[in-house]
Amino acid sequence: MTTYVSRPVRALRDRPTSGESTTLVLRLGDADPDAVRDAVEERGGEVDAELAFDALRVVVPEEAVADVCKLDGLDAVETDATLDAGDAGEDVEPPDER
Repeated sequence: MTTYVSRPVRALRDRPTSGESTTLVLRLGDADPDAVRDAVEERGGEVDAELAFDALRVVVPEEAVADVCKLDGLDAVETDATLDAGDAGEDVEPPDER
């Protein structure tokens, strides 16, 4: 079973929308990448990209999220939105000191 499931993924898992797909990042941990790829495809999804740090970006039907979260050996299941955080904070200027 997966070690960490993010809050947005838990919401998708618990209340999937029929006919909608979602993009997830699967951190593989001890999971076999080929077995994960096969499991995703068996559930109507596809591997969109192989990412750094032993992770896969996948697109799956929302109805399949619960099954994906149950795959053995995954360290984490997160939405891909966590990757789009950008460089927040680098362009922030501190307030004037008085």
